[in-house]
Parts: sequence; structure tokens; C-alpha cells
Amino acid sequence: MTEELNLGELFENFVKFISRNRNLLTIVVLCGVVSVVAFQKLKPAYFETKAICMSGISEYERQEKVEDLSQRTATDLVNHLQINVENKDYGQLANLLGVDLDIAQTLKKIEAEQLYQQDMNEKFYALNKFEITLTLFDNEKINQVQDGLTFYFENNKFIMSYYEEYKKSCNSLINDINSEIESLASFREQSNSQLSLGLTNTLAGKNKSLSNEIIALSHVREDIIINKKLLKPFVFVQDFAKVEQKEDDVLLWGLLGAVLSFILGLFIALIKEVKTK
Repeated sequence: MTEELNLGELFENFVKFISRNRNLLTIVVLCGVVSVVAFQKLKPAYFETKAICMSGISEYERQEKVEDLSQRTATDLVNHLQINVENKDYGQLANLLGVDLDIAQTLKKIEAEQLYQQDMNEKFYALNKFEITLTLFDNEKINQVQDGLTFYFENNKFIMSYYEEYKKSCNSLINDINSEIESLASFREQSNSQLSLGLTNTLAGKNKSLSNEIIALSHVREDIIINKKLLKPFVFVQDFAKVEQKEDDVLLWGLLGAVLSFILGLFIALIKEVKTK
């Protein structure tokens, strides 16, 4: 009971304290909110946009079995650019992206993140795509930055050396598969030249097995050809969205400014009452 009375008395004194100093508190809170809003309005506006990308680097490095690393190298390379942005090393950033200095200076933040998908068992697994979040001060420079990212990957010596070896490996595999298919087809014809190999499956025994092997090799060959064409060092699955709306944190910072100003006002009012006693 005593504790309830003490809490009630404490709350009552607090309300009276606020009531006695309401003018001071109002002035301090208004000054704080106006200052925060003015700062947010006067600071340079910035825009945020996103893009979905894909890279074949993990395929070049033969990382197919390491699921979480499917796009790790590509995302690390993009995130590495943020070091230049944070250090305001725009000259180096312009060289890496192959863009003019004024375009590099518009960058505020660049971040890449691996994309995941959830299966029926609520388990997340890595996709072969990643998302880039781009924050910049001039929304008219989005296309130039996008082209710069492609330039950045295609002029990385490490990546391109892997890519060239990957293409050579694909060509070699395709040639080997073609030779194997020709050998199997020739052997099949020699084993029974009287069988028709039309659209319907009229083969049986050894000839049917050879036919299935040829089809299987053909599927493997087509997969290799498709991967060779599609798995480039860097490609945009979805370009950066063209944004017109500025990122505005006025409401959030205004509320935060009001809370901090109110606390500051309480402190000032307390000091004022102590001095008047």
C-alpha cells in the first residue's frame, strides 16, 4: 500500500512539474523539432533503388556444391566498392567503374546481398541471384552507375581469366561429347543397320541403351551450351528501378528530435527549479 501511494505521489508530482514548466518544455520541443526538420530539408536529397543481378563466377570457380557461396564472390566485389564510397575516394571509384568523377561523387552507398528462398520445410537456400541496393544523390545518374558496374566486373583480371578458362573448358567438353555421340551412333548403326531410328522408339536391347546414352549426352551438351551463353561474369536480371521520390526521414527524425528535446527540456526545467529554491 505504501509503495502504491509513493508511486501515485511520484506520478502526481511529475505531472505538476510538467504543468509548471509547460511553457519552457513547449519552447524547447518546438526548437528541437524545427531544427531537425530544417536540417533534414536543407541536407542533400538522396534516392534509393534496387536491382537483381546474377553472376557465373561460382560456376567458373566450381563452387556448385557450396550452396551459400553461389553468389558470394560477386556480392563481395560489389560491397568492396563501399570502401571507396566511405573514404570518399571518388577518383579510384571512378576508375573502377569506368565513369566520370562527377558520377562517382553521386554515390552515397552501394550494397549487395545474396538472395534466398524458403522451401516447404521452412529451410532457406541460396539462389543464383543477388540484390544490389544503390543510394545516390542524383537519380539521373542511375543508368551510368549501372553501366559502370558491368564495366567493373568485365575489367577485373581475376574474373576474366576464370571466364576465359571456363569458355575453353565448355568448348572442350562440347567437342568431346560430339565425338562420343558420333562414336555411339556409328556403333549403333554397325550393330544393327536394319533398325529404323525415326521419331518412334523401335529400339530394344543394346541399341535402345545406346540410343538413351546419345539422348543423355545431347541433354548434357545443351546444358553446357546454354550455361556458356548465359553465365557471364555479371548480368542484370532486373535493372535498377528509375526512382523519382526522394528518401525523406523527416517524420522519423522529427519524432526522435521531439523526444530528445522533451528530455532536454525536463533537465533544464529541473535545474531552473533547483536554482530558484
